[in-house]
Amino acid sequence: MIRLSAGTAACLGLTGSRMDAYPKTAYLLSGKRCMMKCSFCPQGLGDNEALNRLGRISWPEYDWTEVENRLAEAESRGIQRICLQSVRYEDGIETLLAQINRLKAATKIPLSISAWIRDENEAAALFAAGVERMSISIDAINPEAFREIKGGSQQKRLDLLLKCAELFPAKMSTHLIVGLGETEYEALSLINKLNQASVTIALFAFVPIRGTKLENAEPPALDSYRRIQAGYYLMRNKAAVFSDFKFKNEDLISYGLKKSQLAIILSSGEAFTTSGCPGCNRPYYNERPGRTIYNYHRNLSLTEIEEAISLLSGGSYSPMED
Repeated sequence: MIRLSAGTAACLGLTGSRMDAYPKTAYLLSGKRCMMKCSFCPQGLGDNEALNRLGRISWPEYDWTEVENRLAEAESRGIQRICLQSVRYEDGIETLLAQINRLKAATKIPLSISAWIRDENEAAALFAAGVERMSISIDAINPEAFREIKGGSQQKRLDLLLKCAELFPAKMSTHLIVGLGETEYEALSLINKLNQASVTIALFAFVPIRGTKLENAEPPALDSYRRIQAGYYLMRNKAAVFSDFKFKNEDLISYGLKKSQLAIILSSGEAFTTSGCPGCNRPYYNERPGRTIYNYHRNLSLTEIEEAISLLSGGSYSPMED
């Protein structure tokens, strides 16, 4: 058996559910009970009811053979990539290698993986098996928040990620969750460090989930999230450099660009769409339909682009002032 996100199951025709937005990546989940106790995730609760959830997404189980048959025709359903995600469990690497072999035999669609690995040797084994891209999630940006929310040392995970980025150039990714106690300076500083190492970043906004330890915490302010999104977009597209950014009390006050320049660079709206591996749009991973959208899974309308850019001037300071 293998778990699929509910949206992936619908996209592949495994359920009769109809959605207003389908994923362009097929998301699969390996493992049942996670050894981690992350305060933002239902898996951290350790109870059976939470086993079918990761983040705010449900992951029903399906027979492997049925999934393989559906993946063989997945491209015709708009799937551009497969993302095999894994919770942390004892025999993770052996199970993942077997699952990768099955996926590679079923389809030629590019394969990404997001898993807890112990060292660069395990990364090498997964790449040798046919993985195109790999994510080592950092999640919490502030080191103290990392220790409290995820447990362990952020620096050790960061060192492993950067080591793998050296060994496997332009093939590494990570997840960063904005809204877990970091400042805008901390977020953009880490983004800059990872971007310089050619690590692709998937930005998430923290979403409080009922029953977790952080269920009563607040999501990030939308204007602050938009400033971080825009900063990452500017850096990865070489439209601005972090050394030109200016901060006051660790809040961003300037990208080092004029307002007119910034508006032109951001005019496509791409800065505010889902970031991560190519073909990853993650519909509603951060939000419910009809609620505030942090990561757009589609092209923005002109009105949405204008609203997103105008939000950059929210808060105490404005990086949009000439």
